[in-house]
Amino acid sequence: MLILIHGEDTFSSKEYLSQIIEQFKQKHDPAGNAVAVFDSEEHEWESVLEALSADGLFSAKKLVIGKGLTSHKLTRESLASYLDSPGLSESTVLVLYEAGAVDKRTKLAKRLMKEKYSREFSVADEYAMQQLIQRRARELGKQIEPEALRALSGLVGTDVWRARNEIEKLAHLVADIITANDVRAHTYAFGEEKIWEFIDSLSGGNRARAFFLLEQQFSQGIKPMYLLSMLIRQVRLMMAMFGAPGNDSSLASSLDLHPFVVKKTRLGASKFSLAQLKTMYQALSRLDSALKTGRGEPKLLFTILVDSIVR
Repeated sequence: MLILIHGEDTFSSKEYLSQIIEQFKQKHDPAGNAVAVFDSEEHEWESVLEALSADGLFSAKKLVIGKGLTSHKLTRESLASYLDSPGLSESTVLVLYEAGAVDKRTKLAKRLMKEKYSREFSVADEYAMQQLIQRRARELGKQIEPEALRALSGLVGTDVWRARNEIEKLAHLVADIITANDVRAHTYAFGEEKIWEFIDSLSGGNRARAFFLLEQQFSQGIKPMYLLSMLIRQVRLMMAMFGAPGNDSSLASSLDLHPFVVKKTRLGASKFSLAQLKTMYQALSRLDSALKTGRGEPKLLFTILVDSIVR
């Protein structure tokens, strides 16, 4: 069996991949010994070929997962040649996973997309996002009012990862029904773009712009700890990706992120040295401790943060 999983909606594509793995384990291999995962950035084609050709030791069936195999020309050609001859055995399930859309013009992609269980997960439109949010709320035993549904989908846009995170957060905060007031109180419009704008102002030494952005967010009611958590997350990602090898798709797959986020993070990280990122992270850690222990007024503490970074 041959399966291709790809598309920009990496949340849904990873969910589908997980379902395939779990179904395989339940039916053929509860211990997971017959499941092999390969990443094109870490493994040569020969390693994948060996797994495809080997006889199963623990199960009559085996599941081989190849991440990023169709993104690289040489690997793609080797895979296409193998599928032509000798081809997959009846006992092998090969899943090809891509964190992004494949090039549909290639002969291999055209072949793979015809397979019965192959799926493309495109970025959801507004209606699809509302359906996803509503479905997840029901799964968590909650209802969401129409006005709240529209408000939340407007805030998260087409970001499925954030939509799932926000609805799960709200479900833990309310008793039965998620209202528009709940969305306004607990879901913030301070998204990735504003975080990057703030970080760009720090990398460019633009103290005035950094202060303006902070004041703008505080005036909109952004909670200090929420803002800090967003900054810590971005700086951690920049440190993790600083000088990291591999393409955006493979990194997105290994870090469970959208390829666009990886691309943006790598660009942001390139504006700092690793030492500067570490210094920024230490400053954020000090701010975290100060906010949690009440050692100062939040706005003042964020001002001190900017001054400690932009000298």
